[in-house]
Amino acid sequence: MERHVVVGAGPAGLTAAWHLARLGEEVCVLEADPERVGGLACTMELEGHRYDVGPHRFYTKSDEVLRLWETMLPGGFVEVRRLTRVLYRRKLFAYPLELRKTLAGIGPREALLSGASFARARLLPRREASFEDWVINRFGERLYRAFFKTYTEKVWGVPCDEIDKDWAAQRIRDLSLGKIVRQALVPARNGARPKSLVDRFRYPRRGAGELWEAVLDDVLSRDGSRIEMGSPVVRLVR
Repeated sequence: MERHVVVGAGPAGLTAAWHLARLGEEVCVLEADPERVGGLACTMELEGHRYDVGPHRFYTKSDEVLRLWETMLPGGFVEVRRLTRVLYRRKLFAYPLELRKTLAGIGPREALLSGASFARARLLPRREASFEDWVINRFGERLYRAFFKTYTEKVWGVPCDEIDKDWAAQRIRDLSLGKIVRQALVPARNGARPKSLVDRFRYPRRGAGELWEAVLDDVLSRDGSRIEMGSPVVRLVR
């Protein structure tokens, strides 16, 4: 029997299994999905095409993390330009929001209302307990409902007022309407921009899931390590 059992073949579980296997430890990975690994970072296939469950970016300022990725998937990354769009009132808007294009797209009346909504949020901030509170305090309620609420709830399947504010702070770190305005008026020096505004990033050639498929292959190549697909964990017995 293996000394180490990893619950879940998502990025965290597979990374743990990868480190253990490379240390010469036998490891068993249990994954509920009968076919795919990678969790929300998996890549699926349909009619010969590969596509990700959601948008994923590989971006870091850490040389250690960069070396880790290259070790896990040697030569498998390409640099791509970010191109994310939000469909709102039959128009496509860049995401993260670009000030001039967003204002031009929503029109002067909506721009004024959004500005007033932002001012109100700054003057009367909410007590932050949820994703909804966090975003409204930094963008105003009108922009939140137009560009954040429906997108977030479609991707994650959870109402925004039930998502913790700390999750918002991690996902949209260093970004607010005020910072977007300053970025538009006075571009940052030396390319220093908030993480959420990064416009180029690394990406596996065959989708985000290619990295985790490669990690699993490496784990399984080590003596004694294995994975049990279609095996949900119902309880732990110590």
